[in-house]
Amino acid sequence: MANFNCAIVTPSEQIMDDEVVEVEFPQWDGQRGILTGAAPFVGRLGTGRLRIRYEQGAEKNFLLAGGFAEMHDNKLVLVADEIVPIAEIDTAAAKSRFDAAVAAIAEPGTHSPEARERLEHERQVAAAALSLAGSAG
Repeated sequence: MANFNCAIVTPSEQIMDDEVVEVEFPQWDGQRGILTGAAPFVGRLGTGRLRIRYEQGAEKNFLLAGGFAEMHDNKLVLVADEIVPIAEIDTAAAKSRFDAAVAAIAEPGTHSPEARERLEHERQVAAAALSLAGSAG
């Protein structure tokens, strides 16, 4: 199977830059899978599992939360707002993050639209972390 280049960066560091066979990631509107020769695109990333497959069957899995993706000239670049290897997810910390976001959303009073969006994002990321931590193994 043919390979393509996949680079993952955050605002503060480069996570990887590897030759891969396939990449699956969450976009804002659903999952997307990329193979070599994929058409160019730019898209907004969502929250969920990022799965990277290598030629000999090896695989890396991450929790990805936000950012954007660009595919051009057989190179995929993912600029991630937040990314954590699934094996490194702290389930207790994710549960605390989820509980805090739910409690803040439920507080009486008026939240600005921006604050509600931030809290909902926190809840979604924590829920995805809990789900993925439970599937790791």
